[in-house]
Amino acid sequence: MKKIYCALLVFCGFQAVHAQKTSPLYEAYFSDPDAMKENEEGGGYNFKTKDGLKVSMSDDGYYKLFGADGILLEEGDTDEGDNSFSRHGKWTEYYASGKPKASGNYFQNQPFGHWQLFDNKGNLASEFDILVITAEDGTTAYCKAGTELVYFDNGKLKEERFFKAEPYNGEDRIQVDDPETGKKVWSKVAVKAYRAKPFGTWVYYNNDGSVERREDKKN
Repeated sequence: MKKIYCALLVFCGFQAVHAQKTSPLYEAYFSDPDAMKENEEGGGYNFKTKDGLKVSMSDDGYYKLFGADGILLEEGDTDEGDNSFSRHGKWTEYYASGKPKASGNYFQNQPFGHWQLFDNKGNLASEFDILVITAEDGTTAYCKAGTELVYFDNGKLKEERFFKAEPYNGEDRIQVDDPETGKKVWSKVAVKAYRAKPFGTWVYYNNDGSVERREDKKN
């Protein structure tokens, strides 16, 4: 099945910095098996990365990434591919303080389902859903849609936002074989994509829970 991906362009400020990750996971199983050591507590293995981080992987594929100071940075389930591992299942990221930063689910390294983002004090800052969209041609997209709730530090509702998945013609980069050299090269291809578009009536609240104002978004 072909896949196309959503451009998540409308996250609020800290979400743009700390949103879900789609970068490759650290791994040594395929690339450097000699670097792996058995976990002292039994089951699985661990290894050090070039930048001083530590990765621990259980026998059933549960992944943990620790900072150089031993603080847990992220953890979750993985799926084993032909030459790498991808985020697949429940996943949680943490601040250096140990407080949660983000929590949600992945499907083959693509975030989907219900997500929660937290401020650096561990307070829930916002929550939203990423939907899986199947187009008529069988392509699959992942895009934030529906209701997003944003909270004050005291846990009371701050904003109520609404989004819909808007299709557009996008561009992606894929690796292809160069017919002259036989080597892998990057090539641009046109793709159908989706982005989260604000719509409906957004509601803004005061700290005491009363409505400050309402704002209609243009469709």
